[in-house]
Amino acid sequence: MRAKIQLAAMDSNRQRFHKTDAIATFLVGVSMLLLATTALAADAGEMMTLDVDDDELTLLRFEAEGQHLIIWISPGFGNLDRAHAVARAISQRGIEVWHIDIAESLFLPPGTSTLRDLDGRNVASLIQQAHQLTGKMITLMARSYAALPALRGARLWQLQTSSQNRKADSLTGAIVFSPELYSEIPPLGMEPVYDPIASSTNIPIMLYQAGKHGNRWQLDKTIEQLQGGGAEVYHKILPGVTGVFYQNDTAAETSAVLKALPAEIPRIVSMLAGVPTPSRAPQLRSNIAAHGNHSLDITLKPFGGEMEPLAIELRDIDGVLYKRSAFTGRVTLINFWASWCGPCVEEIPALNKLREYMKGKPFELISINYAESPQQIREFLDRVKVDFPVLLDTDGSYSAKWQVLVYPATFVIAGDGKIAYGVNGAIDWYSDDVLNKLEALMQRLVNN
Repeated sequence: MRAKIQLAAMDSNRQRFHKTDAIATFLVGVSMLLLATTALAADAGEMMTLDVDDDELTLLRFEAEGQHLIIWISPGFGNLDRAHAVARAISQRGIEVWHIDIAESLFLPPGTSTLRDLDGRNVASLIQQAHQLTGKMITLMARSYAALPALRGARLWQLQTSSQNRKADSLTGAIVFSPELYSEIPPLGMEPVYDPIASSTNIPIMLYQAGKHGNRWQLDKTIEQLQGGGAEVYHKILPGVTGVFYQNDTAAETSAVLKALPAEIPRIVSMLAGVPTPSRAPQLRSNIAAHGNHSLDITLKPFGGEMEPLAIELRDIDGVLYKRSAFTGRVTLINFWASWCGPCVEEIPALNKLREYMKGKPFELISINYAESPQQIREFLDRVKVDFPVLLDTDGSYSAKWQVLVYPATFVIAGDGKIAYGVNGAIDWYSDDVLNKLEALMQRLVNN
């Protein structure tokens, strides 16, 4: 086992100067370099490299003198400024934090598929090394799909610990933020398939759920899965929050959570430490309900679910009530989206073109925004041209009834009132393939 600490240094710019100014300029430059390097280290933590199971893992260490250490597993996407700021603030309250992007350290491509494939072996070794190096009690922390390797690592560590007849009290549990514990993205309209680790975990867990996150309405199912393995689960819903560590979530509620977390996390760690961590891991349960290796769609796909279209009774940004209970007599496209969703925004121009192309035909485009306020949508519409009405699903519960799990998600309802196509993800709605399929549905209306 080898551990070494590396601090990144800043390269100074080489400049030409007169001999009379050389010494003074050099001294000023050195002083500025030292100040900048010190500020950088204080702001970003110390870079530490560990040899873990023949892999070299690099992490940021926010050192502290207390008895607890958090291993924070990053999902590897998004801006890390908020996470580093919170980690630094937690360390200032006596809890050391190791922040690591395992996929990046292993030179793996970033993304959810990579996180689903990480077996947790590195996390288990990190738990062991962190405890051996510091003697501190370890708490895992993760968000989104990074919760998968975190929980897998905890279980592997339990297996190793029980095989060596050691106590498991050096691992206090896990803190997870809006965890995505799915083994796959199911076809649109179908129930999510949970990874086996979700129901094969028995360590104490604190679950923070962002109230406006896309998986908000899966919370009860997620807790049920975790409790099924024997985990003691505590949870807290964060109203008004889309993503605690999502840089573009500038809501006042999110800012309040970020401000409160550094003081709250130490209390959570103490609470988890008071709950015994089982020394033996539960048996890993297989999942027979998998739909297959499903991913985001690139074009219209025949709908494979059994659900029927649900009646709509939502208001638009001006407060006007829109009602729709019958979907016969025309082709209806229902698009679920959010302004914070990049692919959602990217497909809007094609939807604009599609609606213009379909003028005068038996076609309707219904756009439903997920869990954003009228003010947020108005500000968005001031920046982005949207040529179709926007209905508001203010708390996201209506989208959940349609089994929408990822955004954008779009249903295409044929003239007979049945769902003909479903799309997980953004596609080119003005492509020849899509236009031909939609016109074929409208032709059936004429023929009937």
